[in-house]
Amino acid sequence: MNNNKIILKEGYTPIAIAVVVTLFLDIFISDTLANIALIITIFLVIIYRNPNRSSFDITKDNVISPIDGKISAVDIGKHNYKIYIDVNLCNTHQLRAPISGKFKIRNLKKGLNLNSATYKAKLLNSQALLKIKDIKIKLISGICNSDIILYDEKDVAVGESIGVFLNGLVIVEIPKNYKLNISIGDKVYSGITKLV
Repeated sequence: MNNNKIILKEGYTPIAIAVVVTLFLDIFISDTLANIALIITIFLVIIYRNPNRSSFDITKDNVISPIDGKISAVDIGKHNYKIYIDVNLCNTHQLRAPISGKFKIRNLKKGLNLNSATYKAKLLNSQALLKIKDIKIKLISGICNSDIILYDEKDVAVGESIGVFLNGLVIVEIPKNYKLNISIGDKVYSGITKLV
C-alpha cells in the first residue's frame, strides 16, 4: 500500500477532530484555549506528515531503514546483527519495507505504553514482529503510541509502505552475511538510509 499524500491517512481523523475543537473553542469559549488547540493541531500535522521518499541507488543487496529515527545500539550476535532505532514524535512515522519480498506479520500483541527504554516495556508494551525474507523487524511501542498500525500481508517492493509506528523502539534483525553501513548515534531515514 503506497501512500503518496502529504498527510498519512491515519492522521485524518485526529487532525480533523483537532481542527473542529480549535474552531469551537475560538467561537464559543476562549481565544487562549483556541490558540493552545491550534498548536496541538499543528503538532498533529507534523506528526502525521508523509514526505515523498525514494532512493534510486538501492540495489538488491541493500537493506534500507524501515523508519526514521536514531541508532541507539547495535548488538552483534553469532548469526545476526540487531539494530536498535529510537523513534520519537518529531520523526516521520511511516514504516517502509527494508527489502523487497513477502511482508508477513509474525506476531501482534496489545499491551501497555510504558517508556520503551525500560526493561518492563520490552515485556508489557504493545509489540509486533514482522518478517520480510531473512529480515525481522520488532516494534515496541512507546509512551505516545496509541496503536501499531500494519497493512495487509503481501509482496512489497523496497521502500513500500507497510504500516505506521508513532513512537518507541524498532529492532531490525539482519543476518551477518550483510555488511553494516551505520554506527551508533546515526540518524536514519526510511526509504533512504542504507543499513547495509
